[in-house]
Amino acid sequence: MGFSITSVTMAGVIIIFYGLVLGFRDRYDTKMAIGTVILVLGIAEFVIGIWAAICCCMMNPCTCCTTQQVSFL
Repeated sequence: MGFSITSVTMAGVIIIFYGLVLGFRDRYDTKMAIGTVILVLGIAEFVIGIWAAICCCMMNPCTCCTTQQVSFL
């Protein structure tokens, strides 16, 4: 789950930076096309990373998402 959260963070940074870079470009060229592909892949990684973290948490490897409380008395 830690790797999923880390990849979501890095994908968010990629989305922000490449979004700003593409927002300030005034002409279409090869660099803009490559930047657009990287931006789309960053968005896909963001969605997949959040989905993987949710799936890991729902498998209950930790007690952060469960509502059951176990008493050892």
